[in-house]
Amino acid sequence: MSTSQSSRPKLVTASCPGGMARQFRVQVASAETPSSWKLVGAFRDLGQAGQCAASLQKAGYQTRVVACSALPTAA
Repeated sequence: MSTSQSSRPKLVTASCPGGMARQFRVQVASAETPSSWKLVGAFRDLGQAGQCAASLQKAGYQTRVVACSALPTAA
């Protein structure tokens, strides 16, 4: 392999329905409207999402981690 090929960034293509790689979204309950949730961050790794949610819970927020594998679409 030549040096120019090895220095290129590696790309990963999405291979799931909807065209989006699986991700884990961390959400917190909204103080203004308790029945709705606000996005805090999106992670490729469940462990990182869990760490983010745990630190937010320690700070007093109600959190959840949602696994997403397809793009949301309007009904």
